[in-house]
Amino acid sequence: MVDITFVNKAGEMTLNSSKIEDILKMMADFEYVKDITDSIKQNNIMVFDCKLDKSAFKYEEPDGEFYDDIEVDEDYFQVMFEDIKEYIKDVCDHIEDDFREEYKYDSIRVHSEIYNLDETFTEVSFVMSISFKDIKRLELMDLTKLVAKRQLEGSSKYFN
Repeated sequence: MVDITFVNKAGEMTLNSSKIEDILKMMADFEYVKDITDSIKQNNIMVFDCKLDKSAFKYEEPDGEFYDDIEVDEDYFQVMFEDIKEYIKDVCDHIEDDFREEYKYDSIRVHSEIYNLDETFTEVSFVMSISFKDIKRLELMDLTKLVAKRQLEGSSKYFN
């Protein structure tokens, strides 16, 4: 849990990462949300370990007859992965817009990075970073990728 203070159009505001975690947990898009902000040493940035709700994407393996009729190759699975990435990006854009409106602060940035995806596309784990400071998107992307890699490797399982 981390407190973040920033100056918006109405004055100084302080947010707690556990409050943001609670907001994210209420969203239908997420099955699991865990605040892992303590795992980074960045000011005014919150980080969350998230799992997409299983109902977001329903992938069923085609039966044998279907396989005989068409060829299913890596491109098919790449399209599924890209669809999931786009879905999560849309969710993040929605969160960014909502937080900008709610907290009257234009410098809020949200980025995500998928770090775990099972073969049925139902277990999708990703890291979401939310910045409450003026930061370049590329810097936030790099930070999010670094945290996602750490989550994948399991070095942060202490926080889960």
